[in-house]
Amino acid sequence: MKSSHHPTSICRALLTAGVLVSLVTGCTVVGPTAIRSGRLAYNEAITETNNQQMLMILVNNRYEERGSMLAVTSVTANVSVITTAGVQLGFGDSDNYGNNLVPFNAGAIYEENPTISYTPVTGEKYARYLMSPLPVHVLSQLTGTMANPAPIYTALVANVNGIHNPDFRFTSIEPDPRFERFVELMTALTRAQCLHWAEDPEHSGDFSIVISHHAPIYADQVSELLDLLGLPAPQDRTARVVLPVSLALDGRDTGGIGIITYSVFDLVEILSAAIEVPEEDQRNGVSTSYPPPGLAGRTLRVPYSKTRPEQAAVAVKYRDGWFYIDEKDKATKGFFRLLASLWSVSIAESTAKTTAAPVLTVPVSR
Repeated sequence: MKSSHHPTSICRALLTAGVLVSLVTGCTVVGPTAIRSGRLAYNEAITETNNQQMLMILVNNRYEERGSMLAVTSVTANVSVITTAGVQLGFGDSDNYGNNLVPFNAGAIYEENPTISYTPVTGEKYARYLMSPLPVHVLSQLTGTMANPAPIYTALVANVNGIHNPDFRFTSIEPDPRFERFVELMTALTRAQCLHWAEDPEHSGDFSIVISHHAPIYADQVSELLDLLGLPAPQDRTARVVLPVSLALDGRDTGGIGIITYSVFDLVEILSAAIEVPEEDQRNGVSTSYPPPGLAGRTLRVPYSKTRPEQAAVAVKYRDGWFYIDEKDKATKGFFRLLASLWSVSIAESTAKTTAAPVLTVPVSR
């Protein structure tokens, strides 16, 4: 029997070959496509769950329960693309198979099977970073880069040259008004580009506050700041002022500023106190109580809701309801962001150069 190659069949074969070529060529763009579709999703998931973990630890702390964290140490996304192609050609009289054959078929299956590794955040090194006063360079970096350094000074500085900024009010005495004025002056001079933190290039870790180009507009504010700190004002009101900064109760003896900073765990306590515990839990004594907050915590609020909140920056389910931070609450969101940033640094510092393998590695597949 003589076979016949219908022109239509030949066209179908050529078209199929073209599809195969396009599929093979398409594999070269799988990598960039995987990054575009996966990177943001992974990043958002890690950030969201980190925030949820931290809020849950705050809730656990308020209920006097032990909380724990798992750090994501690696995400390995294994991407595979399986291509298939087929063609059905007829031989002989086309009347025998007309409209019964699929000219060509092709497909591609995209699979992503990530492997996620976790490490429990524990140990003496982690606890030391969490509970030690924050170093001066952290205060310098944050106040020098934030558009509004006032919340940083209020949240991180416990004492400056004998002016106390209590985290909680254990007595009926009002907080020292001098500290609020200190924050106002430091913020105003920073925004005016008159006040800068400077590190000694010859002695790493030694910092000074340098005030310059402040006269005549800000000369009175500089004099008031120095008087507030118990330091003498220079005779020349236009002269540059250099104030060495150290972690100490008082720096007046050396002509500088002594600062005591809070620890990350101090900030945990401040925000834990802002959690609004249901009245039933308060009556039953299952949650701890705190004294009235100081300056840093007086505007913070972590509400409780029986139902899942619709407008929440972060929310966690606990017992019979939800604890959350309202997405419109800028003060609490800012404090939470500051705490999260410092907490992540503590985790990174405590796990740096570790040789221990991750305790839990989870392959994810369909």
